[in-house]
Amino acid sequence: MVTKGINNFLTYIGVIILLAIVLFPVFCILISSFKPLLELIFFGTGFFPQKFTLANYVSLISVQTPIRNFPLFLLNSLKVSLGTVLLSVPIASLGGYGMARYQYPGRDVLARSMLFIYVFPTVLLLIPIYKMFQNLGLLDTHMGLIIIYTALSAPFCTWLLTSFFRTIPIELEEAATVDGASRMIIFLKITFPLAAPGIVTVAVYSFVIAWGEYMFASILLLSSSKRTVTLGLATLTAEQYIEWGPLLAGSMLIIVPVIVLFFPVARQFIRGFMGGALKQ
Repeated sequence: MVTKGINNFLTYIGVIILLAIVLFPVFCILISSFKPLLELIFFGTGFFPQKFTLANYVSLISVQTPIRNFPLFLLNSLKVSLGTVLLSVPIASLGGYGMARYQYPGRDVLARSMLFIYVFPTVLLLIPIYKMFQNLGLLDTHMGLIIIYTALSAPFCTWLLTSFFRTIPIELEEAATVDGASRMIIFLKITFPLAAPGIVTVAVYSFVIAWGEYMFASILLLSSSKRTVTLGLATLTAEQYIEWGPLLAGSMLIIVPVIVLFFPVARQFIRGFMGGALKQ
């Protein structure tokens, strides 16, 4: 009993230390975003702001020009991220259900190779995707980004959901079939709700993938009005001058939506992520 108590204590200490290491940079950004410019550029002013100010946030949001319009960039990122979720979840759900329930040649090979796409660096896809989207008229469109982000997130989401659908007793579906329910009704009314932890997991995962992506957005978006929030932050930096205050404030405004989205579903996300990994 004493040994178990010591092990639990050491585990808690380790978790606290790990959280401190991970969250300390975020805390530094938060504190620094409320400092005036002079305190940011000069050393020796202390960790906490001597003169608390919201000027960085006001400047970031109030300055709206054709090149710099951070509220518009936030809306663009929200549009792209939600579009990715709305496209990724149905694709992953139907794909995962098909691999979990149907028997066909190569099913196991397909399931095991689902994550093979992540072995290759995505930078290798930039030129082919650029040329393809140029020919299809998807260049400089948010739909093009949604398609790319869905392609990046859907394989992992499908792999994860396959394990959830396999754990749902097939007897429930057989009973509904006897009662005359179609396969789609069974999926929508029985199987899909029972896989809620997995659905929440893939929805949050696909949202975060789309929200923080920079590389494809910087190549495929050409117009200033189409920029996402990560590209918007880049407008605050230049070779000769960096707007440190608005840059730190913008970083926090990017982090906050992810935190707000994640914390209400954190328990389901962790349970779904771990459950999907262990059930494979």
